[in-house]
Amino acid sequence: MFGNEFTEDSRAMVFSMDLMLSLILITVILGVSADAMDIASSKMEDYVYGNSLERITLSGADMLVKTPGSPENWEELNDLGGITPGLADVDSTNMKIHSNIISIPKINRLTGSYDKLMAGRVIPTYCKSTLAIYPVDTSLEPIYVKNISGNYSSTEVMVENRTVLCNYLNTSIILFINAVDRSRLSEQKQLGEECPHFGVNGNPEHLEVDYRNQKSGWVCYHFRITQEMLNSTDFYVMTDPICVEDPAAVWMMDRPENRTENIQFFRNTPIRVNDIIRESMGNNSTAVLWLHVYSSGNPDKAFNTYLAGFPKGTSYEKVNVQYLNPQPCYFVFKVWF
Repeated sequence: MFGNEFTEDSRAMVFSMDLMLSLILITVILGVSADAMDIASSKMEDYVYGNSLERITLSGADMLVKTPGSPENWEELNDLGGITPGLADVDSTNMKIHSNIISIPKINRLTGSYDKLMAGRVIPTYCKSTLAIYPVDTSLEPIYVKNISGNYSSTEVMVENRTVLCNYLNTSIILFINAVDRSRLSEQKQLGEECPHFGVNGNPEHLEVDYRNQKSGWVCYHFRITQEMLNSTDFYVMTDPICVEDPAAVWMMDRPENRTENIQFFRNTPIRVNDIIRESMGNNSTAVLWLHVYSSGNPDKAFNTYLAGFPKGTSYEKVNVQYLNPQPCYFVFKVWF
């Protein structure tokens, strides 16, 4: 009798132990499964987070670099309502958009109102961002359109780094006299625009230089100038190469209503001509002036000539033919939640 009871108790204990072990095993499995689900869920969230942040960053960078914004002249407007910023340069002569060439006036305008122009227009309002432009030429200072010092509060920051071109000093080429290509001079003659010194008093003055036959002469182009331009811009006569080897080379500047014979020698450095322009203009708010360049006709000593504009107050060290063309820069755009 006692044997049967002991047997039954043993069986009950074995069953209880089996049940307990099963419950422990199930608990362990459920715990491991929960951890695995948490890890998978976390990875999924990280993927969605990173993928969403990447799309936002790429889209924002495309909008800034590839479009001029809406309207295209938004940087000139005082009211920022309804504006979508873009930094792509627009050719004022044909209104052609230069994708990946960014405009310094647009950059300056964005710098002054970055948060207002970016939030909800380029990136979502719940995102934060910074933007910096680093010229490849290290002699030029970086532009920090938006900068945040210290560490970011977010654990993940998406960075879009692109190489773009930028007219970093906001220079302008008023005239370019190509020593070889004379197509523009021919266009002027077809329009009946001849140098005011040509044929004065029956004298064949300012005959055109002929490099093909090595005959000396002049190249003369006209340009329009305003008092507003003169007040905001420093104008320079520059050459490429900067050292003019032609000993006969000279230049002069005047206007048809006020001709002069005051020739100037090239100095192998940029020559500031604001005073000459101002004297030629007199009291006129706008005027058409002419730049005349004389050379010997020796093709081995030919040189190109620029009349270039630099923003008023530009350091003389930066008055260089190099800066008349857009400079390569690194466009660094950072975005995080």
